[in-house]
Amino acid sequence: MNFKKVELNGFKSFADKTEIKFDNGVTCIVGPNGCGKSNVADSIRWVFGEQSAKTMRGSSMQDVIFGGTQARKSQSFCEVTLTFDNSTHMFADLDYEEVAFTRRLFRSGESEYLINKQPCRMKDIVDRLHSVGLGKEGYSIIGQGKIEQIMNAKPEDRRAIFEEATGIIMFKTRKQDIERRLSNSYNNLNIYLQRMGEVEHMLTPLARQAEKTKKYRELYEKLRHDEINLYIYKHDNAESARASINAVIEGINSRLEEGRAYVERLRDQYNEDRNSIAESDKLLQDLNDRILKFTVELQQKEGDVKVIRERIAFFGEQKNGEEKSIAAGEERLAQIADELKGSQESASLNDKKIADARRESDRLEEEIKELNASLSNYEAWSSESQKSVIDRLENLSEINRNIGNLAARKEAVQERITEIAAAAEKLSAALEEDKKQLASCNDWYDELVEYVSREKEIKDAKEGEILSLNAQEDEVSENIFSVNARISALEDRKRFYKNVKDDFENYKFSVKKLMSDARRSNELSSRILGVIADIVKCEEKYEVAIETAFGGAMQNIVTATSDDARYLIEYLKRTKGGQVTFLPVKSLKPHYETEYTRKALSEPGAVGLANKLITYDSYYDNVIFNLIGNTLVADNIANATAIAKKYPHAFRIVTLDGDVISTSGSMTGGSRREGGSNFLANERRIQQAEADIAAARKECEQLTQKRTALEEQKQKAAEELETLRESFQEARSKIAALSEKRDTYAKRIDETAADLKMQEESLAVLYERRKGIDSEYSTSSEGQQQIARQQDDAQGESDRRKSEYEKLKSELGERTLRRNSLLVHIAQYSAAAEADRNNAARLEREREEIARRAEESRANIANIEATIADLEEMAERAALTPEQRAKLNDLRAERDAQLLAKEKLNAALEENMAQSREVNAQLERQSEEKHRQEIELTKIDSELENLQARIDEEYQETYESCLAYKDEAFDPKEGQTSVNRLKREINALGAINHNALEEYEALNEQYQEMIVQRDDVQKGIDDTTAALEELKTEMQKQFDEGFNKINENFKKLFKELFGGGRAELQMDYSECDDPLSAGVEIVACPPGKKLTKISLLSGGERALTAIAILFAILMLRPMPFCVLDEIEAALDEANVDKFAQFLKKFAKETQFIVITHRKPTMEKADSLFGVTMEEKGVSKIVSVKLSEVESRLGGDTVN
Repeated sequence: MNFKKVELNGFKSFADKTEIKFDNGVTCIVGPNGCGKSNVADSIRWVFGEQSAKTMRGSSMQDVIFGGTQARKSQSFCEVTLTFDNSTHMFADLDYEEVAFTRRLFRSGESEYLINKQPCRMKDIVDRLHSVGLGKEGYSIIGQGKIEQIMNAKPEDRRAIFEEATGIIMFKTRKQDIERRLSNSYNNLNIYLQRMGEVEHMLTPLARQAEKTKKYRELYEKLRHDEINLYIYKHDNAESARASINAVIEGINSRLEEGRAYVERLRDQYNEDRNSIAESDKLLQDLNDRILKFTVELQQKEGDVKVIRERIAFFGEQKNGEEKSIAAGEERLAQIADELKGSQESASLNDKKIADARRESDRLEEEIKELNASLSNYEAWSSESQKSVIDRLENLSEINRNIGNLAARKEAVQERITEIAAAAEKLSAALEEDKKQLASCNDWYDELVEYVSREKEIKDAKEGEILSLNAQEDEVSENIFSVNARISALEDRKRFYKNVKDDFENYKFSVKKLMSDARRSNELSSRILGVIADIVKCEEKYEVAIETAFGGAMQNIVTATSDDARYLIEYLKRTKGGQVTFLPVKSLKPHYETEYTRKALSEPGAVGLANKLITYDSYYDNVIFNLIGNTLVADNIANATAIAKKYPHAFRIVTLDGDVISTSGSMTGGSRREGGSNFLANERRIQQAEADIAAARKECEQLTQKRTALEEQKQKAAEELETLRESFQEARSKIAALSEKRDTYAKRIDETAADLKMQEESLAVLYERRKGIDSEYSTSSEGQQQIARQQDDAQGESDRRKSEYEKLKSELGERTLRRNSLLVHIAQYSAAAEADRNNAARLEREREEIARRAEESRANIANIEATIADLEEMAERAALTPEQRAKLNDLRAERDAQLLAKEKLNAALEENMAQSREVNAQLERQSEEKHRQEIELTKIDSELENLQARIDEEYQETYESCLAYKDEAFDPKEGQTSVNRLKREINALGAINHNALEEYEALNEQYQEMIVQRDDVQKGIDDTTAALEELKTEMQKQFDEGFNKINENFKKLFKELFGGGRAELQMDYSECDDPLSAGVEIVACPPGKKLTKISLLSGGERALTAIAILFAILMLRPMPFCVLDEIEAALDEANVDKFAQFLKKFAKETQFIVITHRKPTMEKADSLFGVTMEEKGVSKIVSVKLSEVESRLGGDTVN
């Protein structure tokens, strides 16, 4: 017995601690569906190292912990323990009779693994199980559907079962481990190669730096030798050089005295000439005053004449105006005469017409009287015959009734005509309205067509606007890009200045090294307050002057006390870090300004005291006053020299250009090297760069806002363009609708016109009918006339008299009408004649007014001519006389002569001044030469002083110690040239990394070590690759041997299970290059069927074939135990019985744990366990008999 028991606690449905003990042979676990049988198999798989929640039939691994029921709370953890009998030392490395593997999981996600209650790794458990042929991957546990899954799996996935069966799973683990180590080795090799590449990339420039440093040190040693010997030479020969220069200065002084005497004589002559010129100027002034008097009088008279001439011109213009007015009046008088004649003739003609009309009116009045008398006689006769006329009329009554009937008929026809005419009129009105609507549609249609015709123009304009906005946006984007580029450049500049400050660029090696070490050491940094550049700030315009005033002290390090300085000096000695000058704040003696210095502040060109032009913490007063306490800053060398002469040897003077006049009188100056060190400027440059970056970012933000505004405008323009497109689309739709509407109106007009024509035709018929009635009416009238004729004789006289009466009445009316017409004409003629007479009177008055104005104009012209004559006379009197003009000309001639004399005096004066300038220039040159010699004299001291300071500061040597390095063959001229050349060569080298040699050696040593390590890694890769190939060969050999035996067993067992047929296992190398990755194909041919792939068999055939493979594997390598979860479910009764018999047969070598529902399997079981759920959701284990299973599960379930 190998597998003794499984203990479950809180695993899935096993809420309570449950123990299942297994005996040798076949153990069956039975129970109804859903009771938790398969959870037993899951628990074993879980301890075997299953990490997939899906395989465990859950969504997360925490789902294997009991989740609770309605009556129970969920548990916080689960635990499963598998206990194995190790008396046969199945687990050879575990010296125990029993081995228990435990896996525990908490809801927090934490896991624990134990072997015999001792903590371990999951890998420890899995490796030991693999060593005995057990594992979650192979055939140790074959769960529900596993048979179907094996049969349906891809050939390469199916291979894992046979790898476990042939015992190469351990080799495979070793192979994966070797491949992982090989991959790590390759990664390490790549890392080494990358690091070597980085080091190689660093070595090349570092080698150049090291070479440069080596050359620097060689040049530095040569420079040290030459400067020390040059210092010794200048120190020894300084006194003789001073004497030589003093002799030259004395010669210059004698020449200056002679020149000054000559200049004095020229000055006397100059004063004499100036006096003569002054007298000439006085005479010229008098002449100019007199000429001015005449000139002013002349100008006044000329002004009076000009005024008179202007008045003459004004009066001439008035005269011309009056003459034009007279000419216009005469022209108008001629027009008035013609108009007056016409009005008078028209009035005479109208008077004649009035007289003729009155005579005709009187004649007609007499005729009217006669006609009225005749009419009175007729009216008397008419009253007597009226009675007889009435009697005759009664006979006509019958005829009149007939005429009445005809009139009724005619009225009916007339009503119908009226009705149809009204309808026709309505149709005509409708027709007109439709025509108006059609005209309106046509107008609207034409307007829309014209609007649509401008579509391209309008859209092009809007698209042009969008293109313009795009162009502006592109321009702004380019500006943003430029600003961002500028920001990047500024940040680079800021980073550069920051690095210069942080790396102490341009500082001496010793200062740079000490400050760098202080950053890494708290002890050192606590004793250093900083360099001078760190504690002093000043305006940009004073930087050169202040830095020059500090001189080499700019690289001095400030400490609080002398103890700190002493500690740092000891540190430099220990580390061989060179020499540094320290400035202890508490030990330095301040040098305050003197009374002379304060007085000099008021001198021209004085800018201020150096210590007042800087800002610093008052704590450093001693340091600042010690270094520049008595130093004055001047604007230029000329003013500085003047101040130094006035206050000799009183204080040091520094100019804004960096020139120096020391207290000893020495002067130092000249051009400054471009790009030279400027310690004070670094912080300002950093701040300036930050300010520039802020301004550029603000500009970038503004440009971004502008671009956003342009994008909004572009979006708005695009929306407007879209609106235009919609508008034009809508217009085209309206055009289509209007076109259809026009067609509708045209059709309606045609229909209405047709209806109107029909109505007109009906009216024509009715008019014909009315005409017939009128004919009948005429016939009745003729009958009436026939009857009336019978009365003609009786009424003949009456008719004749009536005719005469009518004639008389007509004549009376005609005469009356003619008379009235004449009366109207008479009134019209009278009004016209009156209007003509009124017009004539008006023209007469106008003619008189024009004549009067013409007379006034002629009088004005006469007055103007008289005034002009008077003004001409006044102009003649206002001019100068000839005598006055002659006198003025004489004065001008005298002035010209005097000017000529003055010019000669000025020429002589100019010549005197030229001689004076030449002599002064010579004196100036002599003074400059003297000044130059004086500078040379002071330069000897200053150069010696500066050289001494440099020797002391740079090489830490004194004159006495320098004598040890004296070279007797040293040539000072060539030495000075050599010093200058060596300095140029050193400067040409640029920035020097003084640690480059040491850094290069260290880095090169590291590189050589990396080469060795790379070779070791490469050798390891080669060895590992060889071992891997050897392992692959061994794996392939063992797999092939085992696989061939399994294949033989499978062929034999297939025939036994199926009662014939044949089957085989085939290796599939088509989908892989590595033989160890080849898949396994199953080919089976049950009795009576063709040889075919397993996928074409029925479900029962596939299950039985898989069982045959399982037993074929067990024949090769019996495993300790095997868990089978309802693998025979698809088999029929006869095949289940065969399966059970084979199960019993192989149980001699392998312990089987079978989860089943099938009776034949249960019958072959050595022990039987039942799983129940007495409490809903909680599984329990009971030991049962087969009869109890049948009674509990029912005969239909167990079959």
